[in-house]
Amino acid sequence: MEKIKRKIGNIAREILVHAEMIKSPKSQKKIVMFPWQSERGSSSSRERVYRMAIHLRALGWRVIVAPYQLSLKQRQRLLKIENPDILLLQTIRHPLNSPELYQANHIVFDIDDADFENPAALKSVINCCTGSSLVICGSTYIRDFCLQYNDRVHVVWTGMENQHAQYSPPSTRSNIVAWGTSNSHAYSAERAFVGRVAAILIKKIEFELWIYGATNHPDLLEFQGEMKQIGVRCKLIAPLSFSEYHKSLESCAVGLHPISLENPFSRGKSFGKLNSYMQRGVPVVTQRALDYPEFFIDGKSAVLADGEEEWAERIEELLRKPALRDMLASNAFSAFLQELDTHTVAKKIGALLEKEVLQNKIQ
Repeated sequence: MEKIKRKIGNIAREILVHAEMIKSPKSQKKIVMFPWQSERGSSSSRERVYRMAIHLRALGWRVIVAPYQLSLKQRQRLLKIENPDILLLQTIRHPLNSPELYQANHIVFDIDDADFENPAALKSVINCCTGSSLVICGSTYIRDFCLQYNDRVHVVWTGMENQHAQYSPPSTRSNIVAWGTSNSHAYSAERAFVGRVAAILIKKIEFELWIYGATNHPDLLEFQGEMKQIGVRCKLIAPLSFSEYHKSLESCAVGLHPISLENPFSRGKSFGKLNSYMQRGVPVVTQRALDYPEFFIDGKSAVLADGEEEWAERIEELLRKPALRDMLASNAFSAFLQELDTHTVAKKIGALLEKEVLQNKIQ
């Protein structure tokens, strides 16, 4: 029964795609995008495909986003009818996102996580790199890997739609220090680091620690207990919807973004959670590592620090200086608008595609 329902659902989805193709304006620049998940199911799909499509259309592109549920035959049929200039495959996490399955003028591979660090995914990532005309990466760490298999590789940091949110200034907020992660159990090294920082910080100033992406996993409950023993009030926050998460951040005075450089997968991270901090006026504390010093200016738009002692010292400064929090948050949001707003990112993507893939046609 379930198989029949899925088949009927896919037929309906394909009909809707063809209806969209009929009504979509004609353009010299045509792109079909294969996301790996739904808009709600994946933040990277939301920002790098669904929201990106809206802004690329505003820039003159004809964009068709294929429902991720479509079968291989449906995808191939769509491509044959549309005949796009570009087929964009978003990550290898969808089993049908593989270049050898499709006939397309140009294939662009988009990868914003270090999936190649998973041995089971390594071959698929390499195939996508070698089988694509162009590779777009979410960070320099990912770029350096992909350059081994394709010499046309570019970094485009993951942005976020400007939400034009209204919120209370950081200077008016209580001493709430947040670690905004989607899965706090999975990032055990980062969690341990946050715990060590908290143990130093509580000796300097009172604060409350909010851990997002938390469940009742024994490891997290044990961490919460350890924090209580040293006098830190630690709130575990279950996974929230996108809007609920952002609303919650409006209460936070400082946002932590620890990266375990010993963890190869963590080294592939870029700006996902940082975008949320900047959208809600949460001053950022992160490492002097990866792509962050290229974007943030230490002491002007964020705090860049190394080691538990320096992290604790700099967080204490932020908690004691409300005006500094306001300044950092304001400057960070200005930098966000200049570099990471989805419309700005779409301009970068569009320019890359025209220069690297469509140059001959457009001329």
